Amino acid sequence: MTKFTHLLILWIFLVSSLLVSGQSYVGIFGGLNSSKLSGDAPNNAKYKGIMGANVGAYIDLNLGKGIFLSLQPSYSQEGTKLSYTLPKVEEPVDSIKIRLNYFSLPLLLKVTSTNKRFYAIGGFETGLLVDSYVSSHDTKEDIKTNVAKWNVAMHFGVGIKIPIGFPRLFVEFRYSQGLINLTDEPIEKSYVPRVKTAGFKILAGIEIPLKKTDK
Repeated sequence: MTKFTHLLILWIFLVSSLLVSGQSYVGIFGGLNSSKLSGDAPNNAKYKGIMGANVGAYIDLNLGKGIFLSLQPSYSQEGTKLSYTLPKVEEPVDSIKIRLNYFSLPLLLKVTSTNKRFYAIGGFETGLLVDSYVSSHDTKEDIKTNVAKWNVAMHFGVGIKIPIGFPRLFVEFRYSQGLINLTDEPIEKSYVPRVKTAGFKILAGIEIPLKKTDK
């Protein structure tokens, strides 16, 4: 049985056991990542941020007064730019883009304010690499480096909820930091030697309470 299957079974168990207690919410979201790699970089190069999409759905399970366990399966486009320093050129040149696209399973804790308008969020994400490539100008090719299929990252952020009747809109700002090296390749042989993911997210979406009695 794969790690993904184990995670899915764990989620089903958590959802079924917690839905019976208190108010819970379901929702969808979308937004942008500004991500880059951090750590070792190839010679005469540095990593810079790159934009990508982040879309998903979630369920918030009530653990107590104003505290929720948030399960957020999502698709996240991450990666980085490589900026090289060239002889006789004053400014570094962005010549290579690296894409690392993940199906992610964040498990987060959400704490809301007493008026239920503001919240803080934090926790961990397990990401399964579904696609990766390197592009330069009009060319595109698979990454030859053996990039780890699984990534683990820490998330934390803040958000605001905007009631529009029964559902609520929300806007959220989040920072993520990878906790494990994606590769252990030597610098001189790889675009992505010993590196971790890092980035900011801005997300927006809509959520619906599962019990209409919630106020």
